[in-house]
Amino acid sequence: MDPQVTRIGTTAATLLAATTMATGCATLRGASGQPWPFAGVATERFAAPGGYDQAEAVQFVEFCVELDSQDDRESHPGEIRYKAQVDTAEWKLVYDSRSAVDRDYFEYKRRPRAPSGTDVADDDLGRWAKLYDEIDRTAASRKIPLRQEGDVARNAVLNGFGPWQNAWLLYEGVGRNSGRHAIAIRGTVFAAEPSAIEDAIFQPVLGREFLSRKVSYSQNGAAQLHGGFAHAVFTLLLDRRYGVLEILKEHQVAPESMLYVVGHSQGAAMATIVHAFFVNAMSAAEAGPEDPLGLRGSRYRLKSYAFAQPKPGNYAFAAEFAGYTQRPDNALVVNNHIDPVPKVPMTLESTADLDTDFHGHLLVARIVHSLGWPGKMLRSVVSGIADWFTRKSAEGYGTFYHWDAIKPLHEVASGASWDFVPAGRVIFVYGSAQDAPKDDTFYQHHSTTYRDLIRAQLGPLASNRQ
Repeated sequence: MDPQVTRIGTTAATLLAATTMATGCATLRGASGQPWPFAGVATERFAAPGGYDQAEAVQFVEFCVELDSQDDRESHPGEIRYKAQVDTAEWKLVYDSRSAVDRDYFEYKRRPRAPSGTDVADDDLGRWAKLYDEIDRTAASRKIPLRQEGDVARNAVLNGFGPWQNAWLLYEGVGRNSGRHAIAIRGTVFAAEPSAIEDAIFQPVLGREFLSRKVSYSQNGAAQLHGGFAHAVFTLLLDRRYGVLEILKEHQVAPESMLYVVGHSQGAAMATIVHAFFVNAMSAAEAGPEDPLGLRGSRYRLKSYAFAQPKPGNYAFAAEFAGYTQRPDNALVVNNHIDPVPKVPMTLESTADLDTDFHGHLLVARIVHSLGWPGKMLRSVVSGIADWFTRKSAEGYGTFYHWDAIKPLHEVASGASWDFVPAGRVIFVYGSAQDAPKDDTFYQHHSTTYRDLIRAQLGPLASNRQ
């Protein structure tokens, strides 16, 4: 036998033996080697009935068309394909952050300005002055006239909130969907610089105790998230005026309601993180003495649909997310196999990504840790610097829900794992390069393309028979 083959075989056997020795007597543990973080917590109580449902997907992708095709509707007012086809006999729009920003902007402009240094209430419009002033600057630079209510809401470049210009909708189910609600989160607005920058800030950050000790997207210390998405979700959820928690409270969404979280593109990754947030926050509220976010007893039953999902976090985050969504099958991801967006951020693994898998003092574990340490330190430094700039740019856009309970905000723990992977159960649809116009690079990514592929390929088999 070739000596080189023998050496390779021996090395492989050693690795296998070491792995077996390290894990053979293990109890259920998370990716960090610690006991499973949700042990003793009945996370299944937070799961809606699972499984892919064609009727659900067909409606939810229309919510995404409403949000993500707004620019196209304004540019091509006669084209029906860009209009959302929401069945109003099943779903009623009850909140639109774009309209809320529009209304408040014009109200802010009508009010006399308070003297500098004057204290204002938490919900006073003056807290959001930076947002409204930014709308003015953007409109002036792009020569967009703002004369009357509706002018901001109609323009996707102007109608977002927070530092990353996010937007979302709340739908209430009617008819057979009575008692259900759906949160739809907007994807990237490429013409809006803050929205596009959110995608680019992909440095990893730890999901546990994110910005506040009371806010977590994960419990596993090895779980790391795309930094831009994690920051944007924090504002999306906790903005005192336009955030999800505030609006769910205002609309008195009943405890144990089915709550769908859906999104396309950037909104898909954010929807996954929002799903994770609710499980973490409700678990903490039910299990512990504190209830900083007022979620005890809410027990929303969650299900998420992510269309064209960029990778929201690393392998450890995906593993933890699967721990409470895999059995109920309540986190569905629909990706087009030739859409480039679900392939980013690129997975750039290093030896350091094996740190959490090899434990103890075995030779192979020591080798893995020593090889990965320099790269891990360098990546952590880069992430820390990038996140400092991210936090500085995000200051001053308003105030936060339950501020007295979640303050103070602190520095985010930067990560080093660029082992980005999808999170949730991935279902593929299959685009055709021949269908794409030559002048539309992102045709395979559009929410309208996903609408067509879902209707054609994911319905009952009987519908495809000749």
